[in-house]
Amino acid sequence: MKYFTKEWFELSQKTSFHLNLVEDQEAELFSEEYFQQLYNSELMDWLTLREEMYTIDFNKEEATEEFDNVFIVNQMILKRQLPQMILEQIADLRVFALYTASRKVINAVTKFCEENERLVNAIGENYRSYYKEASTSFDKEIVEDFRFHDCKVINLIQNDTNLTLTLNNSGGFTDVDEVTFENFHLIKQDGFLENTWWLYEEVYKVNNQYEFHALLENGENELIDFIISAERISFTRKDF
Repeated sequence: MKYFTKEWFELSQKTSFHLNLVEDQEAELFSEEYFQQLYNSELMDWLTLREEMYTIDFNKEEATEEFDNVFIVNQMILKRQLPQMILEQIADLRVFALYTASRKVINAVTKFCEENERLVNAIGENYRSYYKEASTSFDKEIVEDFRFHDCKVINLIQNDTNLTLTLNNSGGFTDVDEVTFENFHLIKQDGFLENTWWLYEEVYKVNNQYEFHALLENGENELIDFIISAERISFTRKDF
């Protein structure tokens, strides 16, 4: 990938921490009592919402455990993805994980996220500009269906000349459920493709052959680069 790289994708995950943050002056200082009050209040809101959603067989203990798990995971994500300079400004990460912060912290996080979003959008626009110009030399029948965002790769079949990916496209934006790279040359594949989610793709033409680039993510949230060149690419759709 030249545009939608692993680094680009990771940056795109750091653009929304400021959304839904609520300002509270009490978040400026560490207070166990304040955290407990906030946690219990947010838990009650969570349980009320779940009770409204699941009027039948509502399990309070399971919903409470689910809330706590989400809360813990949220803290882990924040520790990993927020810069140290912002983490040092947060009096209690547990409070921040409950979407509450001081005005100073909200301003810092907002600035961080908006700058990341600007960079992410700029790279996306650069690829669209590249593709608009480059696609004038592409065979549309070859490349126009190469778009599998949010599809899942469920199987891979390879022989001496062809490589075929079978897709679950129920969550995607395509009716293609099988793609075959004909007379292919595998350039890069840094992980297993089976049971991965297709995130983004790029197309290039190099020495009269097409290069197809894809960024995928597996169940452990590991990113995988997949780059393959082929003389042709064909698509299969199920007949209903």
